[in-house]
Amino acid sequence: MIWLKNIKKVYTNGNVKVEALKEINLKIKAGEIYGIIGYSGAGKSTLIRCINLLEKPTSGDVIVNEKNLTQLSTKELRKSREKIGMIFQNFNLMRSRTVFENVAYPLKGKGLSKQEIKEKVLSLLKLVELEEKVDVYPSQLSGGQKQRVGIARALANDPEVLLCDEATSALDPQTTGSILKLLKDINEKLKLTIVIITHQMEVVKEICQKAAVIDGGQIVERGPVIDIFTNPKADITKRFIGSLFHYEKIYDFLKKENFAFNEITEGEKVVRISFTGEKTGHAFISKISRKFRVDASILFGNIEIIQHTPIGNLIVKLNGSNEGIVNSIKYLEENNISVDTIDIKKDDRKLKVSSN
Repeated sequence: MIWLKNIKKVYTNGNVKVEALKEINLKIKAGEIYGIIGYSGAGKSTLIRCINLLEKPTSGDVIVNEKNLTQLSTKELRKSREKIGMIFQNFNLMRSRTVFENVAYPLKGKGLSKQEIKEKVLSLLKLVELEEKVDVYPSQLSGGQKQRVGIARALANDPEVLLCDEATSALDPQTTGSILKLLKDINEKLKLTIVIITHQMEVVKEICQKAAVIDGGQIVERGPVIDIFTNPKADITKRFIGSLFHYEKIYDFLKKENFAFNEITEGEKVVRISFTGEKTGHAFISKISRKFRVDASILFGNIEIIQHTPIGNLIVKLNGSNEGIVNSIKYLEENNISVDTIDIKKDDRKLKVSSN
């Protein structure tokens, strides 16, 4: 388990103080894949480096597997860090050493024989599917292969925790998918606790069971990933979710001239409808049309699968009496379907989305 208690980190440059982390409190259970997402400068990389004390918090406690790292001596901390592996955005491989030598490096001075080191390294390279690259150098590898070497090296000391600092941000989407699949397999096989720092909502969606959103050095939202995706609270979380579902592209299209959205009359309303799980198979659009005599035109729609749960989003134009539209929205919300009204100001062409 990882327990961050009242973590603060302040950087001082002369008379200037920058509060990078503000009273961070976070618990991550053993065996979880936990995502920490935020934009650049939010404090997420500082936070992950505080977990293994590469950055020492200004105040607060870092407890990993019942050990308070902030209270350990230098020697004790070095020993505890062996059980906390870390992989990096830019791989951090030694260019002058082969793949074998890079993975074997953390095993130096551990009292292992050459044969034991060889067996250990080869088993790790097999785990990351790179056994045929034993004698090649990093310059001969693709980005995805370099990250696999980094993962193998991070696992050399049989860690209980694996920290991933933007581990996929330098990779293309296909390679990112393969690395995330590898991390998921490692989590299941080795029962590792994995903490992933990222600015990519796609990464959180694909692999994390729980997540926290960090903004301005503070945790603004946390919880199971499915809850965050279906019912985001903080504005920044909504922006992240919107980027995944391409809301901005849709809204930009809605604002174009000659699109039907610009012809909204008094008896019409455009809404965004969000639904999850078994509701994706329900004909609720047909139901409100029949029940409240409202014409519902679907302008856009998509479904994402998150943690084996389908999440759907529709942009719908409702046409009917005001009472019928109000009752339709009420009916949807009573059935745990989220409805947000989309409005546009004709004068300045700004689009506004608001919860009902």
